Amino acid sequence: MSSIARSPIPVGGLAATVVLLAVAGCATAGPGSSGGPAPSATAAPAAPAQPVATGADAQAQLAGLPMPSATEPVMAIGLALDDGDPILCLGPVMESAPPQCSGPALAGFDWAQAEPVEMDGVRWAQVAMQATYDAEAQTVTQAGELLDLAAITMPAIEYPKGDLDEATIAAVQADLMTIRRPDVFGAAGLDGLVVLSVTYDDGSMQAAVDEIYGDGVVFVESALR
Repeated sequence: MSSIARSPIPVGGLAATVVLLAVAGCATAGPGSSGGPAPSATAAPAAPAQPVATGADAQAQLAGLPMPSATEPVMAIGLALDDGDPILCLGPVMESAPPQCSGPALAGFDWAQAEPVEMDGVRWAQVAMQATYDAEAQTVTQAGELLDLAAITMPAIEYPKGDLDEATIAAVQADLMTIRRPDVFGAAGLDGLVVLSVTYDDGSMQAAVDEIYGDGVVFVESALR
């Protein structure tokens, strides 16, 4: 397996996140940005045993991909940004001042704890916290005090390896590009499979893509963990 560590974006010196395949607008994701303990143990998919079916049928099934909520607190590390409507950016962040990104609405957030940077009527801060997530409302709600980013050591995500060829990876990516939802950030080929980056997965999204493509084709990476 390949171990790819994830690190938060420094406040005041925001580094651009490389967006390998943006699916849901300007949203830190693809492999690497926010982190925490996984909402459910996702076993490394086995290599596919037969050719992967892609195209219209797979895309139709992807239209029904689950959109789970986190009713119990999960770890959220991202960029809190308030330009009048507070959001928590969990996907890619554009390097600018103020930064530009998208993400779920941020509720119950205490800016007094965050020591934000402010410019042109916008304030932002890199934050870590326990939070719940309402997928239907696309809202993250802070649960408890903000956590000390410097004191958090997040485990690296263990990305499995697959044996897909480049043509199959491209075809699966094309399928995944048809998912037009705010909780889906993008998809990228990595070590012979495709990584699908999403806001949150409780295991149901992984199970669904395994049902569509078979094991060892798509690995679902959850920003909220």
